Amino acid sequence: MGTAEFEGSCGEAKDGAKLVSCKTGLQVGDDVKINGNLDLSTCVVGNDDAKIYGIRLRGSTGTYDYEVEVDGEGPHGAFTGSFYTAFKDQTGDIYHLKLTSSSRATHTVRYNSEKPAIVEFKWSDHSISNW
Repeated sequence: MGTAEFEGSCGEAKDGAKLVSCKTGLQVGDDVKINGNLDLSTCVVGNDDAKIYGIRLRGSTGTYDYEVEVDGEGPHGAFTGSFYTAFKDQTGDIYHLKLTSSSRATHTVRYNSEKPAIVEFKWSDHSISNW
């Protein structure tokens, strides 16, 4: 297991989405680092204390060959909405994950791909409809 170094700006994406990228891509078994940090909770943040603590790419069994594991939590409080993420692999395919629960948990996005490494990901307080 290794790490993949993503670079980009941190913080809450109130208007639009924040984007980080990695030239080599997140490989199977690797964890995401952003600007040198494995703890993403001060970088990948959303409305009402939503945050992501860590991201890993794993192999998967069954219908899908790969899964992005996201350790995170959605917004806290009634009627606070959701926290949206999107991941782009080397083929340009995009996979979406929405965090709604304020409880910290591991969330997964499962997919198949000829080139599964994740090269970019975004987060936002609003739905991510385009790249």
